[in-house]
Amino acid sequence: MEIDHLKDLWNQENIIKVPEISLEQQREIHLPLERIRRNMRVEFWSTVVMFFLIIAFMILKDMYFFKFKVYVITLVSSMMLVTAFYFFKFFSLYKNLTTVDLNTAESLRELAFQFKLNEQYYSSFYIAFVPFVVCEMLLIFEYVPRLSEMIGVQFVLFFLTCCSAMLVLLFLFGKWWFQRYYGKYIEKISKVIVDLK
Repeated sequence: MEIDHLKDLWNQENIIKVPEISLEQQREIHLPLERIRRNMRVEFWSTVVMFFLIIAFMILKDMYFFKFKVYVITLVSSMMLVTAFYFFKFFSLYKNLTTVDLNTAESLRELAFQFKLNEQYYSSFYIAFVPFVVCEMLLIFEYVPRLSEMIGVQFVLFFLTCCSAMLVLLFLFGKWWFQRYYGKYIEKISKVIVDLK
């Protein structure tokens, strides 16, 4: 009697099947994932080399202004710390990309969520560089002879214009970089995920 009741409950229960992803759809996802992984590796190593070269140049270059050299090395070192934090976040996505299960729609939705999250990390990475850009502009205006001679309203207007232009360029460059190296591949994967629904 109890068993019959359990069987009835079992039969009445709505079992949602996890949709299986075809091999063709898995192949459509695999290539963009590989491109994203490759771009992440290239971006990481090129950034490491760039920071090393900048610091080596600043240490080895004999400059007239010793303070300027110290300021730039300190600024670049601070940039390295911020970059290291964000690369740690990007590494967690990279690690997840190597273990993603392409067989279930749920794991692909989780992957799409991680892509959106990392897109936000990417945007915040560029926002975190705003103070560094302003500091660089301050150093340039302080140590470039022609610019350091500016005073009054001329200085304020030119400085604000240069800072604003640099920040707009930083924003546009960040958007372009993400779309070029990650966005178009994320869109391909998202298209496959939408087709599954």
